[in-house]
Amino acid sequence: MRSSDALEQLWRTNATVIRSFLDVRPAYEKLAEEVAYILERAVRCAGIEYAHVAHRAKSLNSFCEKVRRKGYKNPLKNITDIAGVRIAFLYLSDRSRLESIVEKEFEVLEKADKVDKDSPERFGYGALHYLVKLSRRASGARYDELKGLVCELQVRSILQDAWAIVGHHLSYKQESDVPAHLRRKLNALSGLFETADDQFDRLRAEREAYAEEVKK
Repeated sequence: MRSSDALEQLWRTNATVIRSFLDVRPAYEKLAEEVAYILERAVRCAGIEYAHVAHRAKSLNSFCEKVRRKGYKNPLKNITDIAGVRIAFLYLSDRSRLESIVEKEFEVLEKADKVDKDSPERFGYGALHYLVKLSRRASGARYDELKGLVCELQVRSILQDAWAIVGHHLSYKQESDVPAHLRRKLNALSGLFETADDQFDRLRAEREAYAEEVKK
């Protein structure tokens, strides 16, 4: 079903949900922008190299499609990624520092590591996902309407980000959806992405060691 079809279906069955979503969406846009700003500022202060920080609020079509697909009874409560922020960093060895930053700067409601080798339901090269709220340090009129809202925050290496973009384009959510001959190729390719991430990390370590030798 097309996203526009999902919108039409939800409008016929529960137009109130659509109106409620349109009412709160501007606040989620502000939340995503604020979370991205706080995160980017903290990462820069820590001197961590990264590719980009992106943020967005879910579109109406995407919201309606998710309601249709998941069958949520209370979608504004059940859907936790109306606001979304993503950081793509360069080197795997920086991930633990990024985790510390996220957990210091925000109130963490949930943390999930999507790089799960034991899960038969997933393929590819996942990332670290958080559900966060603004911390209690964020005070004042600017934050009043954002305080209780939840934002999904994804921490990915740049290659995890690339894999997610390709996976989204292919529209495969679970390994069981993929034909067997393509599954083999996708799993082999995701292994190459993971190996490349490890090699980038090793190259950085060797570069820094070489620079230190040159200084001496």
